[in-house]
Amino acid sequence: MEKDIGKEFIEFAVKTRYEDIPQETLQFTKYLTLKTVSGMLAGSEKPAGKKMAGMIKDQKLPQEVRVVGGGFKTSLWEAGFLQAFFAHASELEDDRFDEHEFGVSWDITVIPPVFAVADKLNLSGKALLEALAVGLEVHTRSCTFHAQNLGLMVMPGAVGPAIGAAKALGLGAKEMAGALGLGLSGVPLSVLSFGTEAHFFESALMSLQGLMAAEMAKAGLKGNPDLGTYLSLHLGKEKSVLQKMVDDLGKRWVLREIWIKKYPACFLMHPQIDSIIELKKEHNLTLDDVEVIEIHGGPLDTNCNRPDPKDENDIQFSFQNALSVAMLDGDVGLSHITMEAVDDPVLKEARKKVAFILHPELSSEIFKEKTKVVVKTKDGKSFTRERQYPLGHPTLPLTTEQFKGLYSKFTKGILSESDMSKTADMILNLEKYSTHDLMNIISLGG
Repeated sequence: MEKDIGKEFIEFAVKTRYEDIPQETLQFTKYLTLKTVSGMLAGSEKPAGKKMAGMIKDQKLPQEVRVVGGGFKTSLWEAGFLQAFFAHASELEDDRFDEHEFGVSWDITVIPPVFAVADKLNLSGKALLEALAVGLEVHTRSCTFHAQNLGLMVMPGAVGPAIGAAKALGLGAKEMAGALGLGLSGVPLSVLSFGTEAHFFESALMSLQGLMAAEMAKAGLKGNPDLGTYLSLHLGKEKSVLQKMVDDLGKRWVLREIWIKKYPACFLMHPQIDSIIELKKEHNLTLDDVEVIEIHGGPLDTNCNRPDPKDENDIQFSFQNALSVAMLDGDVGLSHITMEAVDDPVLKEARKKVAFILHPELSSEIFKEKTKVVVKTKDGKSFTRERQYPLGHPTLPLTTEQFKGLYSKFTKGILSESDMSKTADMILNLEKYSTHDLMNIISLGG
């Protein structure tokens, strides 16, 4: 029997109240919520999001809750699943990559299902914030482990979603234990799924399982909440960091270490995108000035070496597309990640200026090495930028205005200017509003 960290998570989840959560943690939870709502809205407009929404809508399920970005009502489970699918289809998930023991924590697996419960129960904004913070904290801590040897990025992803949904449902310790046990064996995230709809499907299934687990536990169904033994059996004792998962639980809020995504593309490319945008501004560069942009990367970076992307999912993982449009437009936005962009002759030519140079001696672990880009111009100049982390890393935090700017960037054309401003204010002051007030707008008439 391994350390009973499941019991510690359950006690934390049941006992923690809004008043126990530090103001800076509540503020950051609002930031994550703002970003994830923008991702859900943006994902609802993506082809994969529209197809999935159409499939669920055609089932004519009971109209229990509204769907963020959906424009219709559906059953609780399907709403939670669809919102999570939307949030990832936009490729705007915010992650935490542990510095010492590789671990990935996605806010998009927790926030969408908790929103679905909140809409069904018409929770206050205060209660919603409480459930989000608790679920995100358990999720972030329970994903601190190294599973790359298995070809997996996240496992078990359903723990945080289950705890967050159970907290929103107001479950006690006995039922919370059932929710953790039922949500334990989440669907793993496979590296092989990058650049396909399966990538969104896997993470959305985690959200769905967590939501189902919480409702099942509420009905009296049980599971074994022994998270410590589960992880040790899967990963091996040498790769389990059980004590670290619960160190200072309730005192140090690890969710504040989640990194913020500023571009709708793979996180592996964000440091390089930041570097290109900085070099462009500092040296007044245009794409016409450029002879070649060199990306110096390791084995893991080959996932994003896609010089000739074939579709919308493929282009989300293309260094060649991301860095060429960053030099062209000084940003990477939703308009750069479309089928129109895939086939655009200007962008096809631009992508030819980006060369990936593999350094096999570099670590294959994510963000363990500094990134390096070199811009060589037609007049013989060369500009190099190395950086470890993208802007939005905990050591390079974004301001409130920058978060609001990202919200506007990703909801433009989906929400009106007035609704964009109003909902941003509601999320950043969530204690003053009810879930019903917010969902009236972001469900787009659902």
